[in-house]
Amino acid sequence: MSLLELQDVAFAYGDREVLSDVSLRLEAGAAVAVVGPNGAGKTTLLRVAGGLLVPARGRVLLEGHDLAGIPRRAAARRLAAVPAEEEAVFPFTVRESVELGRHAWRSSFTRLGEDADGLVHAALKRTALEPLADRALPALSSGERQRASIARCLVQDAPVCLLDEPTSHLDLGQRLRMLGVFREEARERGRAVLAVLHDLNLAAWFANRILLMVDGRVVADGTPDDVLTPERIESAFGTPVRVMPHPEHGTPVVVPLAQPEATA
Repeated sequence: MSLLELQDVAFAYGDREVLSDVSLRLEAGAAVAVVGPNGAGKTTLLRVAGGLLVPARGRVLLEGHDLAGIPRRAAARRLAAVPAEEEAVFPFTVRESVELGRHAWRSSFTRLGEDADGLVHAALKRTALEPLADRALPALSSGERQRASIARCLVQDAPVCLLDEPTSHLDLGQRLRMLGVFREEARERGRAVLAVLHDLNLAAWFANRILLMVDGRVVADGTPDDVLTPERIESAFGTPVRVMPHPEHGTPVVVPLAQPEATA
């Protein structure tokens, strides 16, 4: 049984269909990257998969059960997410924000137990947020807030993680470290991770499977080597590329061939 499954899912904003008959299965240990041009439906796919949007057609199954029929608190124990933007609406500290990841696991007004305290401490350490634990979220940079969101996702300890551009505000080193954390979660703890990524090279490094989306449809689904071919990339993104193996670990490296156009 898959941890998460989409069956012939479609979704529309008004009369504009943005997902068309999308099907996918996420098994334990999967690290899946969703790539594609702007407007391909990647974020909408994640929101439907997480129950934030209701499909016009098709079904979303969480561990074999229709997600639409699962209470939100129960679903939150099985599904965790990192949004593309982490807004600092309330003046929580980093630690308090991360602790919110345990909300679905405890009764109202009860204190975190020792096990949960350990999860919070480990998540702060893995995201390099220990020195910032008592700092208010509004005082942080966008990258630091994004790492706090990642830490909260880890503390939620759900079998399925949905990541929407989880490294968009991070520097190169932090991008590799944070995606490395989720790759480790998939490989060593059997989580299923579905991540929307714009950087094709980062996706190839992170994922054991890539979905390429164009115009609301999955046009390729397979290993990075199978999906990231020059022909598919040029067709999807409208720019010629060269694809070569990385000299160290052999994953595909995508190099654009077109020169950037000069601006006046």
